[in-house]
Amino acid sequence: MLGSSMLTPGAPGPMRPTTLVEDPLHAFRSSEVTQATLTPAGALLRLHTYSTALLIPEGAIPKSQRHSVVLSVVRDDKHQQLLPAVTALSASTRTTYLSPVVFCGPVDTKVNKPIVMQLPHCAENLSNWSISLYSAPDNVTAWSKVVTIGEETINTPALVQIDRRYAYILTESFGKYVLVGESAHDIQERVACKKLRLFICGPSTVPEFSDVSVRIYIVEDNPGAEERCRQCEQEIGGVLLGGSTVLYFSDTGHDLVIDLRCVGGWKTKPFSERQTIPFSHVWGAAGTALHCSFTLCRTEHDKCDFKISVRAVQDTPDVVAPLIDPLQTDHAATLSVSSFVPLPREGHLSVGSAGLQQHSSGSFETMTICSVGSATAATAAATVENNVIQSDRFRLSKDVKRKLCKCLDPPTQKRNDWRMLAAHLNVDRYLTYFATRPSPTDQILDLWECRNRDLNAVQRLIEICRTMERPDAVAILEQIQPAPWL
Repeated sequence: MLGSSMLTPGAPGPMRPTTLVEDPLHAFRSSEVTQATLTPAGALLRLHTYSTALLIPEGAIPKSQRHSVVLSVVRDDKHQQLLPAVTALSASTRTTYLSPVVFCGPVDTKVNKPIVMQLPHCAENLSNWSISLYSAPDNVTAWSKVVTIGEETINTPALVQIDRRYAYILTESFGKYVLVGESAHDIQERVACKKLRLFICGPSTVPEFSDVSVRIYIVEDNPGAEERCRQCEQEIGGVLLGGSTVLYFSDTGHDLVIDLRCVGGWKTKPFSERQTIPFSHVWGAAGTALHCSFTLCRTEHDKCDFKISVRAVQDTPDVVAPLIDPLQTDHAATLSVSSFVPLPREGHLSVGSAGLQQHSSGSFETMTICSVGSATAATAAATVENNVIQSDRFRLSKDVKRKLCKCLDPPTQKRNDWRMLAAHLNVDRYLTYFATRPSPTDQILDLWECRNRDLNAVQRLIEICRTMERPDAVAILEQIQPAPWL
């Protein structure tokens, strides 16, 4: 799906072609890459299925320039260069991938102000994690650490704002990015936990008399996990049959145990009902499609009570887990299918919205940019789904942002300036990053554009400015968002 662009009037400059190591539009599948035209008015690129986006703010490039830019989720193994710390797990340092690998380019694109990328992550209970951002300029250069959250300095080239389900990266460099993490070791030893999901896949046609192989994929619980398994199966002629509940997998060194039970005309081969996946394979999968296989044998034909039940749980030392019990309720991930019929794929937009909503429970949720202007104009230019405006325009115009920056950039004795705004928006973890920018307010508002996509976002911003006792900022915002009682 192609991303949208915002064009400026007048004759644009020549368009610079997009280059990586190879053409991204041909190197990746259509659902994993999007392309847009970047002008001085800015641009937004979105991959709905993966809840990943790139916001290039207005004024990021000179007026005379016009570029072609791309955003892609890197899936093919030939583009997946593993981190050394991930491939060589040790008892003291066990790092793991938390986000998809995302590329934005061309890598030589120069911008005057930071871009903002949204990446989903699968970390549970962030206080137990030490999370780092890694980058690489292309497909052949080794990964390098950009920053570890909480260890920023004035020379750090990027800022990572991490919420419960999404991370927002502010940087001036294009390239490949990924979030990796390990258990925190600050005050005391902590145990990090990540969320996984299982998907069961099988043959597109069931043979009459021969055995059947079904595959169980174990992947990070990030948006696009289901689509990724579909694509892996399509390459070998298989189909996706169903998905599991969430599996919580902790940095304990304990293996993953998967039990499969089949009734109604099929059974697993003797002594093959259980498989154990080593901890290092799961924790160090580094974004690959980890899977195991079970072989089913037909016992009877035309049985109507066919069912496959799968249960997966992280092993506990000195405790022998029982084989699958459909009545058992614990922290294990479970799934069941009652036929070999492929799981239907919903509409593209619905899949993106549903997956995003499911993944982002309790966090700032979407990655669309809303129209500038009155509610009538916004409605005409966009549709509303799940309380989110689906549009490709910035919520705050350049003129509105300029006026807000003029109000909030100067420091005040009451500190009800950009610093208080950052605190109310929960982006005040490292204020030095904003303080070193030409306009701290401008950068905070760019980040706000990414983190607040619902219909009431501007109204909440007005209420924040009112709480800050800044009637001047309230008046500016009410020009584009009339008071709700009017």
